[in-house]
Amino acid sequence: MPARSFRITIRKIEPPFSQNAEEEFAFLCRSLGFFEEIDKEKTASAIFRLIVKNYDKGKRLTSTDLAALVKMSRGSVINHLNNLITAGLVLKDGRYYVPRSRSVYRTITEIEEDIDRVFRRMQETAKRIDREFGLRLE
Repeated sequence: MPARSFRITIRKIEPPFSQNAEEEFAFLCRSLGFFEEIDKEKTASAIFRLIVKNYDKGKRLTSTDLAALVKMSRGSVINHLNNLITAGLVLKDGRYYVPRSRSVYRTITEIEEDIDRVFRRMQETAKRIDREFGLRLE
C-alpha cells in the first residue's frame, strides 16, 4: 500500500483557561490550523466534531449528510472535508467520511507518530548529505 500523503500544520496557541470540552476542542482545532480567518463560522471544526461524535455512535456520514447538518452547500462541505483529509484528520471510506481514529486523543497521538517518522527520515537523509559533503555529524 503506498504511503499516504498529508500536510501537518501545528500552531502554538494558548490553551483555554477553562476545562470546557468545546473550548478545548476549539483549541485543538486552532492548534492544527483550523479556525482560519476565512472560516468565520468554524465550519471545519464543526464538520470534524460531527464526524467524530457520529462515528463513536456507530453512524458514518456522507458529504450530503454533513451539508445538511452544518447548513452549507455540499461543495463547501467537500472543500472542508478535503482539507481535513489533507491534514490527516479524516479518511474517506467509499462515500463516507470517517475520523482517522476512534478518539480525538488517539488522532493527536497518531499525528505525533507521523511527525516523528517524517523527522526520522529527514534526519537520516541529512546524515547522508553531511557524509557526502564531508561534514562532521553534530
